[in-house]
Amino acid sequence: MTQPASTSSSRSAAGVGLATIAKDGSVLDTFFPAPELGGAELAAKAGLSSTGTVRLRHAAASDLGGSSLAGATGSDEARGVELVAVATFIEDLDAPPTDAHDVYLRLHLLSHRLVRPHELSLDGQFGILQNVVWTSQGPCAVDGFEQTRMRLRAAGRPVAVTSIDKFPRMTDYVAPSGVRIGDADRVRLGAHLAPASRRASSSAMAPTSAVAPRSWARCRAAATGSSMAAMR
Repeated sequence: MTQPASTSSSRSAAGVGLATIAKDGSVLDTFFPAPELGGAELAAKAGLSSTGTVRLRHAAASDLGGSSLAGATGSDEARGVELVAVATFIEDLDAPPTDAHDVYLRLHLLSHRLVRPHELSLDGQFGILQNVVWTSQGPCAVDGFEQTRMRLRAAGRPVAVTSIDKFPRMTDYVAPSGVRIGDADRVRLGAHLAPASRRASSSAMAPTSAVAPRSWARCRAAATGSSMAAMR
């Protein structure tokens, strides 16, 4: 459940997640349904004493993340990926992320409003994450995607591509309470939306504690200009 940002002095965080791993071993995404600040107890149960990620066997995944998460693991041959349960621990949120699991946990913390913008480091996230084909069937690798598309169609799984980007839609991972989102395609995971806010334009497109690329900045400027023109 999404909760208000914490005022805790803890600078660590942890989460049990479901990661999508491509055939080449690259991490396409990691979904953390219940990230938490602190997380020392969870990390200890997973065998983590410092920043890092471990894969969880089925029993450990069920114990730490619930039977639904454990039951979602396995291979998806049509997409060419494996879904694995993981536990991730970040010892110091002020330190830069170390890998894709680490980045995804930080993005979830922001969108769950457990931390506020600029209360953690996302330095280097663009170099860590890779472009992913985000589809109605889940994330897919860019390389060889046309063959992936054909396998999905042959399996009776029509596929729609929503974007090819480093960041997925926030609403595919987090549905924060108390907000209205007019166009989910314009809100990326890592956006921190205050309760009672509206997001119908591209103003929440980027993770809010990161430095936005110039293209995002131009989108924001265009959206702001259009809004001002409509008010005149």
